[in-house]
Amino acid sequence: MAMDIFNKLIARKFRNIAGGRYEEIAKRYKEFLLLPEEFVLPEISSILVPVDRFAHEIPKELYETLEAYTGASVTVVYITDRMAFRMIEQTLGKLEAEKLKMAETELGERALFEIVSGLRDIGLRAKGRHLFGSKSDEVIKLAGEFDLLVISRGYGSEITKISPISPVVLKIVQHVDKPTIVY
Repeated sequence: MAMDIFNKLIARKFRNIAGGRYEEIAKRYKEFLLLPEEFVLPEISSILVPVDRFAHEIPKELYETLEAYTGASVTVVYITDRMAFRMIEQTLGKLEAEKLKMAETELGERALFEIVSGLRDIGLRAKGRHLFGSKSDEVIKLAGEFDLLVISRGYGSEITKISPISPVVLKIVQHVDKPTIVY
């Protein structure tokens, strides 16, 4: 019934646009119209925010968006790619790999502190974790435990004009069946 009302509203709104073609367009693209159960916003009580060296600055607008989820708990996870340390160790030696690991850990802890503090300032329950592993696999695995995934389009690698979204993010959003905000 709600869908029928929705279709009538659309038909009335767009009746004089595109002439008689609107009905044809509506038939062809009806699978893209929302079903009544899709109008219901999911309850969000837990949010996962993965960050890394490429995506550790949260824009002010995202804080404003997350502020709408009062009462939700947010877990910010800084993920360092374990494979990078293995490659450094194999090419430059164990000492250089340890130096890089210490520098990455320090960067991660700083980023976690700043983001978690910012989230707490807007009234959310937030905590941070630092993990070493696969940037995509860890997020895909962790996302199952949360109601919402919030991820930067630059997570996992630098973005460019040619590639405005990281391949790591593309892989993640293809494998996660949770609501996702890509900022």
